[in-house]
Amino acid sequence: MNQLDLWFGRERLIANEERVRAFWHGAERLLISVESQKFRYRQTFDADEILRLAPLNLQHQASLPGINLPSFYPDYGTISTAKYWGGTTRFDSTGGNIFCDPVARSVGAALTMAPLPPDHPTMDGHRGISAYHRLCQQLESDALWLRSPDMQGPLNTAALVVDQPELLMSMVSEPDAVHALLGAITDWEIGYGQYLRDESNERLCGNIWPNTALPIDLGLSLTEDMMPLLSAKAYRTFAPPYLERLDRAFGGLLIHCCGDWGRHAQTLADADIRLRGAEFHYPFTTIKELAPLADSTVFIPYISLDKQSRYGSAVAYYHDLLENTPEHYRFWFAFAEESAEAEAFCRRHGFGV
Repeated sequence: MNQLDLWFGRERLIANEERVRAFWHGAERLLISVESQKFRYRQTFDADEILRLAPLNLQHQASLPGINLPSFYPDYGTISTAKYWGGTTRFDSTGGNIFCDPVARSVGAALTMAPLPPDHPTMDGHRGISAYHRLCQQLESDALWLRSPDMQGPLNTAALVVDQPELLMSMVSEPDAVHALLGAITDWEIGYGQYLRDESNERLCGNIWPNTALPIDLGLSLTEDMMPLLSAKAYRTFAPPYLERLDRAFGGLLIHCCGDWGRHAQTLADADIRLRGAEFHYPFTTIKELAPLADSTVFIPYISLDKQSRYGSAVAYYHDLLENTPEHYRFWFAFAEESAEAEAFCRRHGFGV
């Protein structure tokens, strides 16, 4: 029996996908989703344990309010892209965070390295696709969506492959070499995105973060966490050409960045890209800074409650955004954890089960 039809209901699955697609085309001012943390399997590295927990997680997800497309997150940490260039992976002292040591000490050295192909059987792309296929068979369903097992943008990937201070200094001392490296990384990432798209039968709908859903025919979701480390001038020099190539390959982009990146909003607005969505975290980046993007980009806000004192909860922040921004500002409120407050917020705005 098709388990997703049983848990979610076929009509609900179809209606939610249609609503998501209409939203990205401009319908509605807001969507709301609530992600379940029960039966968590993300950053679990045992495939059998993932396949034991994922169905339980999906079944519980079906009981939550919001526009939740049933998705599989093959999350092996935020280093899956860089690992294709090599480098030693390790966990921090808590055993809970995985890192990848830079494999190149200079941009020139990185340019001599050939990354493994996206479908290499030892890499996370293949591991994630294999687990996704097994899970689809286990659920007897073709309605499951896939999240990419880490999709770092070109700048982020370069900063994981190359010693980061060396990369930053090379932007001043040898910018042509940095451009050459970013171009080569972009070539590879286009192939990586196409591999995940094709092997999932075009059921790719986002990255491991944020918990929104952007079907791959509408664009690629990626991380731009180098933005906080770059000046507006440096980002304007090194980011747009490669984001534009990714946009042309996939028909749009959704960007995750959880740091201080508001100074780059104008650069993104001026770039020749279809920026479908942009994630930001208050107080590091504010909605006021993002005004240049408001005409064409959906905002995906989060809040670090312990770094500010203005708002007592995410819901209070979200209400403030709705009440004090122009009507053309559009939002996807993606709760990372379920709670009574999140569920009440969903239902208040018409996103009940």
